[in-house]
Amino acid sequence: MNLFKTSLLLITTGVLAGCQVETVHREKPSLVVDLIQVSEPISSQFRVFNGVVEPADVTPLAFRVDGELSAVFVKEGDKVKQGQTLAAVDDNRYQQQLNNAQARFDLAQRQLDRGKDLLTRKMISDAEYDELTATFKLAQANRLTALTQLKYTRLKAPFDGVVSAVGKKNHESVALGESVLSLYRESRLQVKINVSDSVLAMMTPSARARNYHPEVAFAGSEQRYSMRYLEHTSELHPQTQSYEFWLERAQVTPTILPGTSASVFVDMAAAGMNVQQGYLVPMTAIDSGTAKSEFYVWKSVDNTAQRHRIVVDQIVGSGAIVSSGVKQGDVIINSNIRKLRPGMNLKGVQL
Repeated sequence: MNLFKTSLLLITTGVLAGCQVETVHREKPSLVVDLIQVSEPISSQFRVFNGVVEPADVTPLAFRVDGELSAVFVKEGDKVKQGQTLAAVDDNRYQQQLNNAQARFDLAQRQLDRGKDLLTRKMISDAEYDELTATFKLAQANRLTALTQLKYTRLKAPFDGVVSAVGKKNHESVALGESVLSLYRESRLQVKINVSDSVLAMMTPSARARNYHPEVAFAGSEQRYSMRYLEHTSELHPQTQSYEFWLERAQVTPTILPGTSASVFVDMAAAGMNVQQGYLVPMTAIDSGTAKSEFYVWKSVDNTAQRHRIVVDQIVGSGAIVSSGVKQGDVIINSNIRKLRPGMNLKGVQL
């Protein structure tokens, strides 16, 4: 009986062993891509920077008192004159404060006038008269404060300009110093461009001393206008990883509105700056990021894909001039960009 059980167990084990399927681990096939090698840098004396018109001297406006917004007399895009009333808060409380202050002032003035008469007749002492004088001056100061606060219930334009934004509506509560709307000066024209650190490094004091004026053309027109350097940021923008650079001039006719795209033409030599060098990369090899002006290329390193951020300085007919992120001899992937992942194996590549 035991021999039968043992034989059955061995037979069963053999059958189960025969049913097992050998697991084969197959490697994921490598992605076949086309590669190009970055050649020597090219020089460019004339540069074109893409920019945008921005409102000049944007000024947020706020009430100097708190309260409920009773009226907004303007809307975004309205042209206003200096001193024009733009908005108002409910002035009932401030009018009542003025009425009370005026009543106390009138009383203090009558008491002071009566005190003068009594003092000349020696019916009150100098100390009592001084007290009446102090009371009058305090009432006078309180009245002036109440008048000023009532005046502050009206928000007026500090200069001729255009309403760029209105952030509050009627019957909303506004706090002291809280921005209600903003103005910008239409008489000035400002253009913002983004430049790389290599370009900014060329902006030496001696270069700025040349007083070079680049030319700017705006969307919808081929006419170019001379503009002057205004200012630039000293820190990289966290999203674009570039510096913001502003040009300015008097407004032209017809008026160029904020948001209009612009092309800034710069002669690097005339501006006293070094002729820009960069590497030409095909547009098909450039991968865009999530933020504006965020670009990448994929490099083949030991037959694996690696993503590197680049700085695109200029778009030309044959591709993009890249000033940072690549160097001569780098092997760049030029196909199947959307399929690439960091560390992915590459195969069948051709230079």
